[in-house]
Amino acid sequence: MEVHVADDKNYLSFVGNDLLGWSSNDVIRITASEALAQYGAGNTSSRMTIGTLDIIKQLEEKLAGFLDSEDCIVFPSHYLANIGIFEPLTSRRDSIFIDEMCNPGLYDGARMSQANVVPFRYQDYDDLEYHLKCSQNSRFRMVVTDSVFNSDGYLARLKTIADLSEDYGAMTIVDDSLGIGILGENGRGIINHLQMEEDKPELTIGTFSYALGNVSGGFICGDSELVRWLRHTSRPYILAEPISPLNAAIVLKVIEILEADDTVLNRYHANSKFLKDEIRKKDWNLKRNDSPLVSINVGSTLNAQKMVEYLFNHNILVSGLCYPNTPEGESLIRINITASHSRDQIRTLVEALAEAFEVLE
Repeated sequence: MEVHVADDKNYLSFVGNDLLGWSSNDVIRITASEALAQYGAGNTSSRMTIGTLDIIKQLEEKLAGFLDSEDCIVFPSHYLANIGIFEPLTSRRDSIFIDEMCNPGLYDGARMSQANVVPFRYQDYDDLEYHLKCSQNSRFRMVVTDSVFNSDGYLARLKTIADLSEDYGAMTIVDDSLGIGILGENGRGIINHLQMEEDKPELTIGTFSYALGNVSGGFICGDSELVRWLRHTSRPYILAEPISPLNAAIVLKVIEILEADDTVLNRYHANSKFLKDEIRKKDWNLKRNDSPLVSINVGSTLNAQKMVEYLFNHNILVSGLCYPNTPEGESLIRINITASHSRDQIRTLVEALAEAFEVLE
């Protein structure tokens, strides 16, 4: 997967979010063209002002069915879904317990509410339980986590969270942006992957920008009463224009493809496994997770900077993640493998990584 940049060079990219390669899929391109011809480029106002196009309603119904949820509400972006979920559901009498390594959008949304926001240590569920015990006077309590943590690819222990939430009468909210479209049967997400249909969270947040089309847009699925309340009270939903009909058509087609055929998804997982297997042959500190995300611990921030620079100078793009996105001294090289990468391209990356590690030494 190559990209062309302003200096007239082609770079082998491992930084993009188009995990399943939809941007180059001919079926998706035809779908987008047909939607543009039928609906035009966008909407003229918010849904609360002028109503809703049928294709966006179809998308919400399709998502709810795909994720086995009662209802679904679509937002213009993942970020707006994150900041639109907490304020309508909480007051000063409530508490939100959020994993300290959750994506920043969830933190922004929690802090924009009037609730008491309590971070708990990364995947430390004893710490979570301690805070839950100390919050007996709260009216409502919410436990919030990412399903797959963006930096290292580790999965949240959702069964443990579900048990604690039940014990202490808390609501569970999960951002499954890196699970939906990737994990579970035909990409149905973390709940399907962990077989937690009987203990599913009250609300699940997702995005279209990774595996569901690589287009803008976010959504919240879950309990029908909560989703109905958000439709009438969430300002990012009420005041913003919805996603474009073109984006809605793309996501509908992506879900249709995933439901019918897991070829693309299998290719993505196979590429991830191949890269991890190649890295395991080396003496590198691979993050051994249960997701397809690939990260290598390189230690200091300076090490990460040197490696990213070396690879860039050799026409390869990767991401360096440093504190505060990682613990101090545990900087990562993050590699976004996709279904579009060839085995030769992956081998080229591994060879360049080996050279970069030699430079560090």
